Amino acid sequence: MGLLDSLTSMVGGGGASAGDHASVATELMNAVQQHPGGLSGILQNFQQNGMGDHVNSWQQPDQSNQPITPDQAQQGLGSGVIDAIAQRTGLSPTMVKGAAAVILPMMVAHFAQNGGVNQSDSSLGSLASGFLSKLV
Repeated sequence: MGLLDSLTSMVGGGGASAGDHASVATELMNAVQQHPGGLSGILQNFQQNGMGDHVNSWQQPDQSNQPITPDQAQQGLGSGVIDAIAQRTGLSPTMVKGAAAVILPMMVAHFAQNGGVNQSDSSLGSLASGFLSKLV
């Protein structure tokens, strides 16, 4: 079973294809890169919303990622990010929240494993490509 198959089963399918989840991942990466402070800024939002333990687990290679709910994903990312991704992918905000709840912890763990989340935009771009290549 590939990563996208795992993602589809974790999110519950809901009619979304592996391609839909890859689209959400791509748009989530774009949103992260455009967010003030990048991934560090988004993680700070999660920490300020009481999810510091989750964020810490995502960044530690010896810990398993603490899951977040779709509503927590929306709370940390913001409704505007979820709605924008939904609009660009043609998926419902509910589907985007569910996918983001699965993708975001994996994405942070990938970045942390490859040099941390406090990298320059150019470094994040190459890491994003590496992460997205694992999805296809």
